[in-house]
Amino acid sequence: MIRSEDVGYHTPENVTYDWAETSFFSIYLPEPNLVAWVYLVARPGVGAMVCDVEVIDRIGRISLEARYADFQQHLPLPERFESFTLPNGLTLEAKDERTYRIDYVGVDDTELHWDVRGLMEPFDIHDQGMDPLASHDPNASGFGAAYANHFDMTAQVTGTIKVRGKSYDVDCVTTMDHSWGPRGERGMRSMGWINANFGTDLAFQTIWSFDPLAIGWDQFKLAHGYALIDGRVRGLTAGRIRAIRPGGKKVFPGGYEAVLTDLDGAEYRLVGTVVAQQPWACYSCSMPILSLVRWTYKDREGSGQAQENWPLDSLTGQGFEP
Repeated sequence: MIRSEDVGYHTPENVTYDWAETSFFSIYLPEPNLVAWVYLVARPGVGAMVCDVEVIDRIGRISLEARYADFQQHLPLPERFESFTLPNGLTLEAKDERTYRIDYVGVDDTELHWDVRGLMEPFDIHDQGMDPLASHDPNASGFGAAYANHFDMTAQVTGTIKVRGKSYDVDCVTTMDHSWGPRGERGMRSMGWINANFGTDLAFQTIWSFDPLAIGWDQFKLAHGYALIDGRVRGLTAGRIRAIRPGGKKVFPGGYEAVLTDLDGAEYRLVGTVVAQQPWACYSCSMPILSLVRWTYKDREGSGQAQENWPLDSLTGQGFEP
């Protein structure tokens, strides 16, 4: 169970260099085909914080195709994780585990001002009262010890974003997360973090173990997830997902097909098409692929993010292609 104090640090007494506290916030705007995010990685063992603010609006293969990128890896560690201002112009205020305010003033006439309001209690992947697949075995987390403690939360984000002088209003349903635990940069797991959001009444969030050397439906195995329907959270008990790739050892997905089953036995079939995408250098030891996906469920259309982590230490030399 996640409590209000869990928005702060969980630093062990004898903290090691690889201990990490992370948070991810994002928005999407369907009409300009824009997805923006703020990613934070606190490393109390070395006294530094990573802060990544990025915006993409097209399918790209190199970082230069981003609409905006401000990625700084060695910012001073704030005294408090729930309330801070960084030298890069980002301020975060967590009122509680469901309510956040993010302000950022960057460069080249770019800024964002978001209010993040959880539409549910944070989904603790290790709480058996919430998650039918909960386990205290890190190998079952989907991301190893990096998800030793982790929650996802479907949220409504409102506010504004200005990207290189062009302003947009923000009002969308998306997913934020928060993790804490050892997160080494050697032996990092391949994994998938994928969501689909259709409105405040309907959203899905999933975590998958991921075997890039497998093919089709065998690449992903459900680790955790939920359906949020009319305010009720229904943990998932089973699921399959297939990334649609051009063939061979091609890396970048063009879409997804998913079949999810919740604890009530209800089944959901979703089909998604990638509309914006970029390799995301959130860690120099891997090549995550971040995609904005346009989803269809029955007669509903929605949007969401798909993140696939491709670790370099285990996957280089395997013959993969763009």
